[in-house]
Amino acid sequence: MQSTPLRRQNGIRALVALSVLLAIVAASGAGAAKAVRPDDGPVVGRLRMLTDHYRRVTWEYERAAHVKRTPTSFSYRHTSSRAYLSWTVESWTKRSYLAQREALGAIHRRLAVQLPQPPALRAPLFRRVTYNRRLALSLRRIYPGRVTRSFGSASAGSDHALLRLWQERSAAAAIAVAEHAVRRAEIASGLEQALLCIHSFEGAWNSNTGNGYYGGLQIDWQFMSLYGSEFVSRWGTADNWPVWAQLEAAARAHESGRGFTPWPNTARACGLL
Repeated sequence: MQSTPLRRQNGIRALVALSVLLAIVAASGAGAAKAVRPDDGPVVGRLRMLTDHYRRVTWEYERAAHVKRTPTSFSYRHTSSRAYLSWTVESWTKRSYLAQREALGAIHRRLAVQLPQPPALRAPLFRRVTYNRRLALSLRRIYPGRVTRSFGSASAGSDHALLRLWQERSAAAAIAVAEHAVRRAEIASGLEQALLCIHSFEGAWNSNTGNGYYGGLQIDWQFMSLYGSEFVSRWGTADNWPVWAQLEAAARAHESGRGFTPWPNTARACGLL
């Protein structure tokens, strides 16, 4: 049986060991808390997500405009500074706005299509959602020429998520139009001017008077089917085609060897025959 002094020594040793153990546990807990870092929470994650979103949108519009994309070091992915991340979100938001304007301006010049006018950068949320939805639908009607009901009625978990959804869709639609909506810019400038002169004597771009001729160049079903069959399948008669498609069909006819003969009177008035 242990003596009283020995029991005291063992008790003291046990207390010392327990104190050391508690100190180790406390230190490891503090280290774990330090490793987690309070700043690496939902707010930082959301700011990084927003930066990624507006960077992608910027790059997509820059691709649609055929300009070099804005470089980045992706430093926002490796910092927890909320101030820096907020600044980065703001910077990419402005860049996406400017890239959108540049891309849509290029599409308008190339295809002579009317697109919705954008609201201010900091317009109310509902206006930005409405605009980006209208823009996406307008671009989709140019290419591929139709909008499905499911596409037009898309929803999201919140208004901000809905804004991001339509921003992404409008940017993707701009790329599709820029890459696939044919080639008004490639029509020789002299030919384009000649066709525009013919148009000035023919009718409005949406003209449908019931005489069997349609659009700004007054073309009939045979002409439409021969030189714009894909446009007929998308939009019907030429009065529903965008201007670029009407010019494209006319350019195809000209290049096939027909020249300006489909418009004998108005071509003569323009000095083309």
